[in-house]
Amino acid sequence: MRRLSESAGEKVLSRGSAEQVGALRHVVVDPAAGRIVALHVDGRKKKAQLVDWDQVVGFGPDAIVVEGEDALRSPAGDHELEVASGKLDLVGRLVLDDAGDALGTLSDLEFDEETGALEALVVGEHRCDPGRLRAIGPYCVIVAAQGALGQAAPVAGELTAGSTAKGEVIAGPPAPPA
Repeated sequence: MRRLSESAGEKVLSRGSAEQVGALRHVVVDPAAGRIVALHVDGRKKKAQLVDWDQVVGFGPDAIVVEGEDALRSPAGDHELEVASGKLDLVGRLVLDDAGDALGTLSDLEFDEETGALEALVVGEHRCDPGRLRAIGPYCVIVAAQGALGQAAPVAGELTAGSTAKGEVIAGPPAPPA
């Protein structure tokens, strides 16, 4: 398991040439698939470059290795252009559930470095099951409300609409008398 915060700025190397092709800037996440599908590599060229996850051959603590320089491509479509421009940067984004409750600010993302599968959305000190992820937009990240139909079981220490990342109650019944 890796955290996005541990990977930001990490060198991206070509396995074919053993040269650095850039550094990791952002990730493209497919909410429906629950995984990272591409990496935004900030490199030698002025234009935004992405590499599809299936072209990543190694994601280690010291570098990310991709098949070759020909694995780099231009963003395809508006969504990837927004990611490359930083408009859809995940860290620091407000997290709302689809009932309209603010859960806090996304502070990190945990993922499997071999598959790109999301393992948790980190909101403050809490972890949110990535199966709850609905959408990523320029204003916020939307997740399923806790207990929504077809909802996966919560992750240990999971954030719910009844608390903020600081542990403050933001909705719910009053506390019983002491």
